[in-house]
Order: sequence, then C-alpha cells, then structure tokens
Amino acid sequence: MKKNKETIKSIILVLLVISSIFLTYVITTYQPDYEIFTKKTSQKVNDNEEKVVDDLLHFLTPNIIVKVNGGAREEPPVQNSITKIATVDGIKDKKTQKEIIKEVTKSESVETRVRNKDIEEVIHNGGEKITLEYSATLDSALVKPIFFAEENSNISLEFDTVVFLKEKPENIYLYKKGEKNYLQIKVNGDIYKKISEKFSSAKQSYGKYSLNNNFIYLKEDADKYYIDEFSTENISLNKLGRDIFEPQGGIKNSSDNEISDGYSILREQGDRLTYINPSNEEKNGTTSLASLGYAVNFLNLGYVNNQNYQLIYSYEDLTQFQETYKEGLVFNKEELANIRVLSNSSGVYQVISPKKITKTYLSSKTAGVYDVERGEYVINYLYNYANLKSVSDVVLGYEKTFSKTKINCYYKPTWYVKYNGKYISFKNLKASLEKGAE
Repeated sequence: MKKNKETIKSIILVLLVISSIFLTYVITTYQPDYEIFTKKTSQKVNDNEEKVVDDLLHFLTPNIIVKVNGGAREEPPVQNSITKIATVDGIKDKKTQKEIIKEVTKSESVETRVRNKDIEEVIHNGGEKITLEYSATLDSALVKPIFFAEENSNISLEFDTVVFLKEKPENIYLYKKGEKNYLQIKVNGDIYKKISEKFSSAKQSYGKYSLNNNFIYLKEDADKYYIDEFSTENISLNKLGRDIFEPQGGIKNSSDNEISDGYSILREQGDRLTYINPSNEEKNGTTSLASLGYAVNFLNLGYVNNQNYQLIYSYEDLTQFQETYKEGLVFNKEELANIRVLSNSSGVYQVISPKKITKTYLSSKTAGVYDVERGEYVINYLYNYANLKSVSDVVLGYEKTFSKTKINCYYKPTWYVKYNGKYISFKNLKASLEKGAE
C-alpha cells in the first residue's frame, strides 16, 4: 500500500514538472494578437505639425494611389511575361496625392496596434479599398505626423503599402508586402469616405500590369502630350547655408561659392550643390531605414523649395530622391533632377543636389506625333526583345532639359524603363538592345 502511494506521488510530481515546462514554453513563445496598444483622442494638427507634414510630403508621396471596387476581378499573371491583369482607377499626380493624404492628418487617431496576423486575411476579402503603394520601404516612426500622433509612442514598423477599407472606414493599415505583422490605426470618424470623395473627383484610368511579382501602372494613352517650359532659379547658397548651419552654431567661413560652420562644408560645384561633413564620414554604417530618416530630416532644413521629389532608392547608406512633375518621375542626363544623400550611424555626411530649381510656368507646346511612343508599343517591345528578369519598372516620366543659358528648362514626356536597377530612357534602352547589349 505504501509503495502504491509513493508511486502515485511520483506520477503526480512528473505531471507537475511537465505542465510547468509546457506553461513556460507557452509564455515565452506566445505572441499576442495585439502587441502594442496606445490611445490618444486629441486633435493631431496644429500650425507646426502642418509644416512638418508638408515637409514630409515633399519627399514621401506614394508611387500611386489605387482604388479597387468591390468584386473586381483580375486576370492571373503569366510567368516570365508582362501581363495586363486589370484596368483600375488611380492617381499619380503629386499635388492631388498630397491633398488626399492631408485628409488623414486632419483626423484623430484613437488606437494604434501592431497585429501579429497575416494582412491578407483583412484586405483580400473582395471589398472596396483604396491603396497607397510606395516605391521603397518606409518606417512608420518617420511618417508618424501623417498617419497617427501618439506622442509617447515609439512604434516602428516597416511598410510599403497603406490600405483603407470601405467596410472598416475608421481603420488604416500599414504593412510591408511579404511580411506578417501590420500596423492598424483607428481614427475617430469615417476616414474612408473623406479620401474616397477626393479620389473620385481626380481619378484616372490605368492599366495594371504584372511583372516579376511586381505591379506596373501605365496610364491609358492620351491623345496629346505637351512639352512645358519654365523659368529656373539658382538656390541661394547663403540662405541654404543659414538653414543648415545656424541650428548647429552658425556660419564661421563663407565665400562666393562655399560656406562652412568650421566643420561641415556647403559648396557650389558646377550645376550642383555639395554638402560634406568630414567628421561623420568615418563612422559606422547604418540601416536603410535609419539612413532614410537622417536624409529626410536633413533635407527638410532647407532643400524643399516647393519642388517635389519621390523616394526611389534606399539601401544601406545611400538614399536617392527623384524630382517629380505632374504624374511622372523627372530625369536629366547630367543628374540635375535628383538628390543623393549618404548617411551613417552619426547622420548625414554627404548630399549632392541640383543648384537650379524650377520656378515659373512660361508656355506649352504639343509634342510631335512620333515623339512619345504608345504604351502598348513599349510593353510589346520589352516582351519581345528585353530580358524581362532585368526589368522592374516602366514609367511615362519627363526628360528635363535646359536652354543654352540654363535660364529656362523644359519637361518633355518620355518613357523610362528600370533596367538592371537603373532608370534608362526607352529610346536609349532600345538602341542598346538593338546593338546586342543584355
């Protein structure tokens, strides 16, 4: 009898040990549905925050805003091909995109949560939705003044897509394609209705193409294209220098083409402006998202000048912004339409930017009949003659050229293809392929 009691005790003890180990495992590996939860009910926007939002939107507008109607169907993509899968309503015009995004900043954020669930369960239900698609990955902490305003929140989540759902009109979803976690923001009011009304008044038709697991949006062909002429103006070296250096202690040395605070240097070099901080050059490297944050914050010191840019590249220490005009990216053979920023663990150590900015609209003239190819022709040519694995984007952008005196500049509609990671005009790519280049 005594032996049986001892046996029962031993069994109970073993069961207790096993249950303890199991509970420990569950506690240490469990991920709650909502990892972060914060609340705020005060109005988000004041005068200073409006400027912060405006500054951010000079550099961080999406590639496109797209609306998908409830029950809309798409053709299945075909491997190793450029396939048109749907016609959708979209907006690429940067001015209109800003107006839509600013509707979000006017709302009141009530809850912000990071959910450890698959975003596909939420957004792919066949319902109506509006999507903001970005060309590069962003950090939610960087855009906090736009989408939410928890003052004490340090939520940092990578994303490249923002979704608004008609059936959940008070929610905003930020996520990165291919990742499981997503950020859910709840606002006080029907944010979907507000942005949908603005979207509907400015929408245009785009062909949606599938290529290498990416989507390309090409505007349905217009009857006419125009070459627009503007006056230009040099950025004031002294003003930019004051904007950069005064918060850091002021200008110590200056000349006609160079300004310094004793450590960093801002100088004119031909048609470009170059900023160098030698004390930061030898520091440790940093992540792409950290570099992007450094770049945006630095450029907002004085580089804005009411000229819009779009983030097109962010990798390790290099962040690149491309000028935008109307609905397209702007390119220039001398690289006078982009800003390149190098950063490391201590911040920005080099910026190369254009010295001239676009100022006043002067005139327009109709482009020649054969100056701008039709979109179908560009797609068909790439399908037949290009290595599609090397193609990652196709855009109808603008070639920016200058008069001989560089007093005026011109924006000419031009097709560009992102080939082997770099944008090249379709005409130049075609010429290169016809010569046998890969």
